[in-house]
Amino acid sequence: MKMERKVQAVVCLHHVATCISVAASGWAVIKGTGSRVRDTLAGVFLAVQLFALVKVVLETAGKRKETLEDRVIQLRNQIGKTRGGKMAASACTALLLFASLLFKIGIPLCLLERKKR
Repeated sequence: MKMERKVQAVVCLHHVATCISVAASGWAVIKGTGSRVRDTLAGVFLAVQLFALVKVVLETAGKRKETLEDRVIQLRNQIGKTRGGKMAASACTALLLFASLLFKIGIPLCLLERKKR
């Protein structure tokens, strides 16, 4: 029961990060980033995150067969069997969640134009 709560928390944080990522990359596209390359990257990132948001909505509505929660549980079980038990599975799950949050929220913020001082 405790593992299910942890997995649900990971999935919820990932879904919230997807929504924040769509908003941040949308802001970067609307505001403009200051260069054509960064504008293009922001647009591509927004398109990818919009696709991820569609997947989140379909998953939440119960229209997808394999959910993110299923994949996280499979990953935790596989890591637990091959790499040292529950502690390694928890550490890897936390590390992957941190990397995902950093990527989803950090990329749009890095693309925005910085003020010159």
